[in-house]
Amino acid sequence: MSEQRATVSDAAISSLLGAAIREARQSRKLSMRALAASANVSQPFLSTVESGQTMPSLASLYRIAAALEVSPSHLLPAAGEPEPITVSRRDASGWAPITDHPDTGFHRVVSSGTARRATVQEYVLEPGQRLGDWYQSDGELTVYVAEGSITVEVEGRGSWELDEGEAIAHPGALRNHWAVRGNGRTRIVLVYAGDS
Repeated sequence: MSEQRATVSDAAISSLLGAAIREARQSRKLSMRALAASANVSQPFLSTVESGQTMPSLASLYRIAAALEVSPSHLLPAAGEPEPITVSRRDASGWAPITDHPDTGFHRVVSSGTARRATVQEYVLEPGQRLGDWYQSDGELTVYVAEGSITVEVEGRGSWELDEGEAIAHPGALRNHWAVRGNGRTRIVLVYAGDS
């Protein structure tokens, strides 16, 4: 009788690796910005790695592990089937700056299920805080405005004003940019669904 080995999808590996990096960073009380600088990677790149959206190269993984003072194997997930249910608690994920600018807003990963190909992030901006520049990724993005108003521009396709309770979805491969409208607090929920 042959033993069947459980396989883990690329998306699950990215998610587990990102969670391990985030946990190691938070246990060392490092900000995302500090780890990115120490590992010689950009903070937006590190954010996508921690949220499971991006798989770092081997060289980047070694630099991140060195900056965290752990071996790369410490960050890699063990083989086997991931737990099919994950619960994300309000206080479990830390807030991180959106950009390196001092006047930026903050975001956190709300949910990044190990067996799923979706990540949910929450962005909170007070009046005058920055959202960042143009973004591009694989998969599909859904941007939902939970509070306030924003403008979403998709390069070469157009610009849409979204108010509280409204959303837009588009392929992540289309370069996109968000801008806050108005003077109140803004909360945005980003749902990233990776390619299968």
